[in-house]
Amino acid sequence: MEKQRVTGSSRVERGVGRLVDWIERHPWLVVAVAVVIAGLSVWLTTKLRVVQDLKILLPPDAPSISRLEEVDRRMGNLDDLLVQIRSPSRDANLKFGEAIAVRLDARQDIRFTLFHQDRAYFEDHALLYVGLGDLLDLRDRVIARIAKEVSASLNEGFDDEDTAKPAAADKVDDDLGDLSGDALREKYGIDQKLPEYFEADEGRVVVVKARPVYQTTDVAEVREMIKGVEADIAALDPSGYQPEMEVTLEGAFAKRQKDVNSVAGAAAQGTAVAALLLILCIGFYFRRVRAVPLVMVPLLLSVVTALGYAQLRFGFLNLVSAFIFAVLLGVGIDFGLHVIGRYEAERGRGHDRARALKIVLSTTGMSTLTGAASTIGVYGILMVADFQGFAQFGELAAVGVLAAAISVFTVLPAFVVVFERWFPWQPSKAQRERIEAPEPPPRRPSRRLRVLAATALVFGFGTAIVSAVTVPNIEFEYDFNKLGPRPVEQAEAPEKQVGYKDAVGREATTGPVVALTADLAQTEWVHRLLTATMDMTADEAAHLDAVREGTYVPPKKVEKSDETAAAAEEDDDDWAEEEDPVWARLRAEADGASTLTRADVARFEGYSTDRLVHMHESLFQVLSLYSFIPDRQEDKLIVVRDIRRRIDAKRKKLSEDTQKKLADVERYLAVDDTVTVATLPDWVKRQFTDSDGALGRFVIFRNSGSKSDYEVAKEIETSFFDLQTPTGVVETAGNVYIMPAMLDTVAHDGPIVIGLAVLIVILTALALFRTAFGVGAVAMTVILGVLWVVGVMEVFDWKANFFNIIAIPLLLGMGQDYAVHMYHRYIHDGVGRMRRVLRETGGVVFMTTLTTVIGFGGILFANHRGLLSMAWTSVAGLIACFVAAVVILPSLIIVADWVRRR
Repeated sequence: MEKQRVTGSSRVERGVGRLVDWIERHPWLVVAVAVVIAGLSVWLTTKLRVVQDLKILLPPDAPSISRLEEVDRRMGNLDDLLVQIRSPSRDANLKFGEAIAVRLDARQDIRFTLFHQDRAYFEDHALLYVGLGDLLDLRDRVIARIAKEVSASLNEGFDDEDTAKPAAADKVDDDLGDLSGDALREKYGIDQKLPEYFEADEGRVVVVKARPVYQTTDVAEVREMIKGVEADIAALDPSGYQPEMEVTLEGAFAKRQKDVNSVAGAAAQGTAVAALLLILCIGFYFRRVRAVPLVMVPLLLSVVTALGYAQLRFGFLNLVSAFIFAVLLGVGIDFGLHVIGRYEAERGRGHDRARALKIVLSTTGMSTLTGAASTIGVYGILMVADFQGFAQFGELAAVGVLAAAISVFTVLPAFVVVFERWFPWQPSKAQRERIEAPEPPPRRPSRRLRVLAATALVFGFGTAIVSAVTVPNIEFEYDFNKLGPRPVEQAEAPEKQVGYKDAVGREATTGPVVALTADLAQTEWVHRLLTATMDMTADEAAHLDAVREGTYVPPKKVEKSDETAAAAEEDDDDWAEEEDPVWARLRAEADGASTLTRADVARFEGYSTDRLVHMHESLFQVLSLYSFIPDRQEDKLIVVRDIRRRIDAKRKKLSEDTQKKLADVERYLAVDDTVTVATLPDWVKRQFTDSDGALGRFVIFRNSGSKSDYEVAKEIETSFFDLQTPTGVVETAGNVYIMPAMLDTVAHDGPIVIGLAVLIVILTALALFRTAFGVGAVAMTVILGVLWVVGVMEVFDWKANFFNIIAIPLLLGMGQDYAVHMYHRYIHDGVGRMRRVLRETGGVVFMTTLTTVIGFGGILFANHRGLLSMAWTSVAGLIACFVAAVVILPSLIIVADWVRRR
């Protein structure tokens, strides 16, 4: 009954017959339509670009993405284009830096440039950036110095002429060294905190920072911008400034451009090699030159159609779908190989062209359509995933497979008709012998073959069970660094040399997180919270509960030297401060048990101790407008004014040498006003002005640890995603949040997608075969192939990741396609024709496996370990599915027939 249902006259056969008759009459019309579609698709494909930004792998409404979009809207691009200038001459580097900075400032695609940072304002207010405790310590040393100088002056008239006085003088000189301007700059890091230029290696490396208006993902615009900047550099002729000068572009923009070129080049190279190997395989298998265009033309039409659709639908390819064409070359060729392979067999049996086409399309064509429907369904299931790596890949693959299936029923027959009108088909020697020889009668499997089939089933199901047991042992790769491009091996010497990272600060080259605030008050609150959390000592972090309760006892401090204390006590009575409540308060706060002030501890309200400890361990830089506005300025001005007053009052009693050294310090002591937002230099405010023209409505902070490690990124997200303030929750945004969101999405979507894919496999098999055994045999074959892949992953210690997990639904579709073709041919020819099924259909399945492996082999040219893992997993899975289809499925059929007949 099954055989009659497949081969008897049916609606399918009548429909196929009418289609073939129409194509026989109008082949050139079909070819012309195909050429128009191909031309339009190729034109669209030339506009397609690859976007490697990970944030497009998540849905636009994901919180981490919507926040990044708001950052982009309010702040624009946050990455810098860095111009690195390297030569032996600092002067030449600075001159060239000044010249290129002027040119960059004049460009429309550059928002602002940073080169020379005028720090005069900050040097004038330098002591306000010193901690209160350090400032009080400076005051104590000034008091001690004045006391010793005055004491030495008073004792001069009472000393014997022969009395040696160098001791006191020497002591004064020793102490005075700490009060020089150079010593103050070194002690309080004035030069390091605000360098005049971005330089390293004593000026042999100088960097100019430029902030483009574009994002790093604006590939076309960035490419033109970089070309323009390179032209500006060339126009200045660096060698004219210094013969050995080298000027290069560095930073996120330069790196992204190199990555895009690398991916595009690898994709083109991989596709070219895959296409060449496919052509060779087709020609070798069919031993006919015409087979190559008959298979490749409809295939290439389906591929460019999918890419043209990608341009219309998305305008770009993401990192996962970037190699979709290599995949479609392998997957789409399956249909053409099956149809041409069966067509050759039917022509070899003596049928004319029209009859052969009708037989092929009504039999193999139907199994091809079933496989296509299953594959489209599996890929279509990917479209429901929130993870856009799945969704875009699935949508484009589904379109490509649909185009391939349509081409096989329309374009391929039309090309067959056109070719055979010009070059009539001639049977090969083997085909002529087959035509002339009578077809051998069906033969039932021998006992030996049945035993081998049963052995194969035991082995196959046994290894599948072992593989299923190992599923929990498969680890997931959470470190994205291990999924990215391979690190480039370079000679040690160039790597050791100082570079742009040393000039701008290595922390400035790591990805930031941005807290978007509503106003300056909220900005200050968030800034003080984060800096207090970051700056607390390790011991305070370890005893944070005690700090919050006010019971914290710090480790023993180094006591002030007796000489300094004594000198302070010897000061004149009119300078005594013991009874002054202001100094008592300042001293108590400076000498308090914790470095955290009461205001700092108050800001911790609403934050758990564990969270604050994690924040402390993670933070290593906080930057906002309030990085330039010191805290407790009024208290510090009290100390500075007191120091200045003491020096002025005792100046005449100080030695000439002491006065000379103090002259350098007095520049810093002259400060008498506070630093405010309004008084900051314009070059500072320009960096903190957003696209709306508002000043200072964000805080940037950076975290330690590898942001590509899921565990690290997830902890950062947990600790910093939302910051509670008295005026509301402040949302933060950063690329660091993309990694945990992406993997969480994959973990959520993966089981759903795989479950639905299995359901699609079962339903399409049921629609074609309508028997429990047929559906069960196909489903079991597919599941075995997938389980074997799991076993291979366990043997080779391959970890699952969000790249290679996409291979599972792909293998479900391909595995079912193989099984459907084998079983459909079996019920068409009968169990006695199993050898012919294996020789003809099995041979084509082998070719489709080989060509699909070649298609995925195109990905092996990518310098990206995540994509490579997808390719290797797919290759292993395709081989497993092939073995399951040509060994396990026939064995299952043979054993089932044997059992049924006993």
